[in-house]
Amino acid sequence: MKHVGIICEFNPFHGGHQHLLRAVRGADTVVCLMSGNFTQRGEAALLPPTARAAMAVEAAADLVLELPFPFASASARYFATAGVRALGALGIDTLAFGSESADLAALQKLADAAPDGAYRDKMANGAQNMGDAAAYFAALGAEISSNDILGVEYLRAIKKEAPHLASFVLHREGAQYRETVLENGGYPSATALRLALAQGIDITPQLPRVVQEVFSAARAMYGVAKTAALGAPMLALLRAYGVKKELFEGIAECSGGLWQRLVKAAQVASDYESLCQAAATKRYTDGRIRRALLYMLSGVRQSDLDAHPVYLRLLAANARGREFLNETARRRIIPVVTKQADIAGLGGSAARQRELAQVSDGLYALCCEGNLSPHALQTAKPYLI
Repeated sequence: MKHVGIICEFNPFHGGHQHLLRAVRGADTVVCLMSGNFTQRGEAALLPPTARAAMAVEAAADLVLELPFPFASASARYFATAGVRALGALGIDTLAFGSESADLAALQKLADAAPDGAYRDKMANGAQNMGDAAAYFAALGAEISSNDILGVEYLRAIKKEAPHLASFVLHREGAQYRETVLENGGYPSATALRLALAQGIDITPQLPRVVQEVFSAARAMYGVAKTAALGAPMLALLRAYGVKKELFEGIAECSGGLWQRLVKAAQVASDYESLCQAAATKRYTDGRIRRALLYMLSGVRQSDLDAHPVYLRLLAANARGREFLNETARRRIIPVVTKQADIAGLGGSAARQRELAQVSDGLYALCCEGNLSPHALQTAKPYLI
């Protein structure tokens, strides 16, 4: 492994993430491609991107770049495909990821057999829900856990988008994915940490020591972002314009009659959580509903998800990370930007992705408890050590 890439959220950065970074520390460069304001379930990240990236660099990552919105908020197939495309274009030679099974041969076999065609939309819209995931993998004659589903999608994307990438899989340690018990030892899950934080529990002692100072400072400055703050805008949009079908045609995740169900749910819901609950059915997973609401509010179309990331934003770096950027400047085929002006000359696709990023910044600022403006998010300087 020379240049290792990790596709991540770090929401929040915990011991399991540190375990993965330590496992690949022998590489020349460890590059993290991290989600920005919103995560895969369509929810606001606890802290702004630069703060989370700073924790990663303090914990041994060399370089943290932002996986652009809306790919970072997409279901497993789009999330994995965009991430692999970007890392391949950046000049990374190995993708590292955690896995419950850590059986690369078995995961590759599933990736090779992963269906397209009629299963594509189902997989794209339900990969994080074990009900839909079970239905998907029943076609393969296999049972598989949550992180392994994402691992299969990484391997599938490598085969199609960046076959030069090698794969390094590490056995996931500590609490299981979506485990809600906050353990005093081992590695608590991100779900348990977020739940504890929502209950007013100080999770700082549960985080790796090297990131505790950054986490505490960021939390004191920004508070904790809460997706529930978008409930009122979502209800206003659905109640005022839900009858105008043309406004929602082509919006990502809203096919199959979901937008009609959301419009109906908005008539009885009073806030974000009750809106999600009123729309929930066995057909539509909770993750898909939350992504659909975010995409409706931000105007993300299916064509936006089908596109390629055309630039990556620098969030944090140490000396080795900056050296990697200098060494690959001439051969990488995706630009790395540090300010909004860098995007202006990259063409129409970049302009559209910049537009969506700005919308994302505006919505995320509404979610933050602290005084954080869209302008501050757009002009935030990279964290450099």
